[in-house]
Amino acid sequence: MGDAAERGGGRGEPLTMAGAIRQLRAGEMTAAALAESCLARIERLEPVLKACVTVMAEAARAQAREADAALATGRDRRPLLGVPLGIKDLIETAGVRTTAGSRVLEDWVPERDATVVTRLREAGGIALCKTNTHEFAFGTLTPPTANPWDLARSPGGSSGGSAAAVAAGECLGALGTDTGGSIRIPASWCGVTGLKPTFGLVGRGGIVPLSCALDHAGPIARTVEDCALLLDVLAGHDPDDPDSLDVPQLDYTSALQRGREPEEAVRRTRIGVPANYFFEQVEGETARLVRAAIGRLRELGAEVVEVRVPEALESAFSAIYRAIQKPEAFTYHEDQGWLADRADRYTPELRELIISGGAYTAADYVRAQRARRALTAAMEALLREVDVLATPTTPVPAATLDEAAAGLRADGVEIAGGSLRLTFPFDLTGEPALSVPCGFTAAGLPVGLQLAARRFGEATLLRVGHAYQRSTDWHQRQPPI
Repeated sequence: MGDAAERGGGRGEPLTMAGAIRQLRAGEMTAAALAESCLARIERLEPVLKACVTVMAEAARAQAREADAALATGRDRRPLLGVPLGIKDLIETAGVRTTAGSRVLEDWVPERDATVVTRLREAGGIALCKTNTHEFAFGTLTPPTANPWDLARSPGGSSGGSAAAVAAGECLGALGTDTGGSIRIPASWCGVTGLKPTFGLVGRGGIVPLSCALDHAGPIARTVEDCALLLDVLAGHDPDDPDSLDVPQLDYTSALQRGREPEEAVRRTRIGVPANYFFEQVEGETARLVRAAIGRLRELGAEVVEVRVPEALESAFSAIYRAIQKPEAFTYHEDQGWLADRADRYTPELRELIISGGAYTAADYVRAQRARRALTAAMEALLREVDVLATPTTPVPAATLDEAAAGLRADGVEIAGGSLRLTFPFDLTGEPALSVPCGFTAAGLPVGLQLAARRFGEATLLRVGHAYQRSTDWHQRQPPI
C-alpha cells in the first residue's frame, strides 16, 4: 500500500480524511495500517519537525484494532472511524500529559478528556499525538516546531504543531485553538486548511484558556471537506463552557454539495473585498496571490464587490484586543496561583507578559468591551451586505524566528499587529473565518486566502472554500520534508 499518510488512491496525492474514510469503509485500507503509516512518519520526521509533544502509539494501535473490528461488521457508521488525529497540547486528554507548552504544567496528567476530544473519540477518531504549542498559547510562534516547507522558518502559532503535523502527514487532521489567529495563521504558513468557527459553536470545556472572551476551538486539516467532517462532530452545546451556544445542528458536510460543479456552488455568491485595512501592510507577492484567488472565484461565477471595513480596526489591536486578552490572561494565571507558586517555571519573557496584564484597570477593560461591541455591530452590518469577505490570512508568508523577533515587515514597513493583523478582528467579533491555501511564493512558501462570513455562516464559508479547492490544486501540494 505504500505510505498511506502521503498518498491517496495511488495517484501521489496526499491522503485526506475524506479519502481515508472512503478507503476504510470500502476495505481498501485498514485502520491499523493507516495508524502505523502515521506513526512511521512521526518516527522519521520528528527529529527535525518537532511537531509532536507526546505520541500515544500503543493506545492508538489498540484503537485502530477496535476500529478495524467495527469496520468489518459493515454496520458501524461513526463518521471518523479509524482516522488518526492530533490534539493541541493545551486540550485535556485523560491519562495523557497535557503541558500547554509550559514547565508550569510539565507533570500534569488530566483525569478527563476535553469536550472536543470526547466528541472525536465518540465519532471513532483515534487520538494519535499531542501537538506542540508555545507556552500557554500566548503569541504566534511555536518553537521548536519547524515549518515543513522550510525548516528554518516558523510554522506559525499557537497551533503550529497541529498545522505542521497535518502538512507533513503525521496525522490526517488536528484540533487547534484560535484567540487572535492561532488556527488560521499556522494553516496559512503550513499550506493547509484551518477553520475558526463562530464564537460559542464549538465547546471549550477542558481547554486551558488564554482569554475566555476570545478563545475558539476548531479544526485544522488538509482540505475544506475534512474541516467540514470535523466540524460536524465538534459543533454542539457544551455544558462545561459558559459561552457555549445551544443552536440547531447543521450537516456541514452535506452543505458542500459534492455533486455540484464549483461554478454552481459559487454562482451568485456576493464576495466583498476590503478597499481598506486588509490589503494594507501586506507583502506584495502575498497580495497578488490572494487577488488572483479572488479572481478565480469571480471566474467561477461569484459577484465580487469592493467594500470598506470599519475604520476602528486601525486602532483595535492595542485599544481593544490587547485590552481584553492581556487582563484575562493575567486573571486566569493569578487565580490559579501559578504566578506566585510556580513563577520560576514560566519563561521569564512570558511571565512578564502575563504580569503586564495586571496593569490594566477595570475601566480599561470595560471600555475595551464596549468598543468591541460597537466594532462587532459594524462588522455584522457589513456582512449583511455580502455573503463572504475575502482577504489575505497573513500579511507575509512564514517568517524565520529572527524575522519575527525583529518585528514582521511587509515591503520594508513594520506590520502593526504582526502576523495577527488580519486574523484577530474575527476573534473580536466572533464571526467564522476560514484559511485555504491559494498559492506559493517564488521562494516556495504557501500563502493563505482568508474567507469570513456572518455569525453561523460556516456552511457558506465551507461551500465557497470547497468550490475553490475543487478548481485549484494548491491544497494538494506536499512539503519537501
